[in-house]
Amino acid sequence: MPKSSFDDVIAEYRKNFHKIYYSEVLPILEKSEKKRIESLIRLVLIEIVLFTIVFFLFRYGLFIEPEMGSICIVPGILVVVLSVYLPFNFNGKFVSELKNVCIRRILKAFGDLKWSPQTDIVTDNQLNKSDLFSVYNTRSSDDAFWGTYKDVKFSVCETNLVYVSGSGKNKTVHNIFNGVVINFESNKKIKNKTIIATKGDQNIKGNRCVIWTAIIAISVQALADINAWWLYLGIAAFVAVIYILVNKLVQSDKEVLNEIKLEDPEFNKKYKAYSSDEIEGRYLITPAFMERFNNVKTAFGAQKIKCSFYDEYLMFAITSNKNLFEIGNLFHSLKNPNQMKEFFEELVSILVLVDYFKLDEKTGL
Repeated sequence: MPKSSFDDVIAEYRKNFHKIYYSEVLPILEKSEKKRIESLIRLVLIEIVLFTIVFFLFRYGLFIEPEMGSICIVPGILVVVLSVYLPFNFNGKFVSELKNVCIRRILKAFGDLKWSPQTDIVTDNQLNKSDLFSVYNTRSSDDAFWGTYKDVKFSVCETNLVYVSGSGKNKTVHNIFNGVVINFESNKKIKNKTIIATKGDQNIKGNRCVIWTAIIAISVQALADINAWWLYLGIAAFVAVIYILVNKLVQSDKEVLNEIKLEDPEFNKKYKAYSSDEIEGRYLITPAFMERFNNVKTAFGAQKIKCSFYDEYLMFAITSNKNLFEIGNLFHSLKNPNQMKEFFEELVSILVLVDYFKLDEKTGL
């Protein structure tokens, strides 16, 4: 798409955004600013009280009455934990209330675009079909957007995926993904599956990393307990055999994704591509697509990026520790428009992907 077309689209969105911002959103932000200051003052006063309690508990337990130290330290630690938790709690409530009264008004600038908090608008079934993620058993989601742009339906979801195993002292948490998932209807006839991922991303193609991490953990524990080494190693071997057999049965009904080397050596240094059909994979991942894909990673300031062509969909998974789609928080003045500008740019950068990757066209990329 020519640069001028991008500029026209963004200019129209920006015009609508400014109009709604000044007429509908700014008056709300001005009222919310007073509430923000009141909440922040209340939080500071509570933190001062908690700090004072902690100071006297530790001073009394460690210096004045050392024999009471164990009794004083426990409540002191609990108060410290509470003092750390409260800022997150206060800010979370403030941000949630602010979004509920503002975001739907803002989204009118973008046409057919809807929002909901904590909604898995990109389903687990879609995540699993994409093959972009290892096995996970815990999921949490934040902002979700969905709509249609240029007759292309799309959904966006901030999501966190983890695999939790064991409990108590043996509990382990393996981070699978944290960032934004964007799912587009591609309008392309895709018979097979093709994925691209940043090199070093082990959490793709289904799960080996998680299973083998568990097996290794069991083996390490075995070595630490010499009296039961044979038992632990036996369990590890049994789990490994079961995993291999089950994986073969599952994979027999699934597409086998083989690595393909692409034309651009610089792209191959940064990313790996897999496809169940090398011919179709090369057709989809053209030099133009590779350039655009790399530019998206740069535009989002992402740590990692990956995408999957599956079932006539194109899914992007962009890893980022940044909390996206924020319009304000407890610790910054709402009179400063920078946060709102950033919110605008984040949404626009997603919508223009339809133009950027020509998803509205029936053929070609």
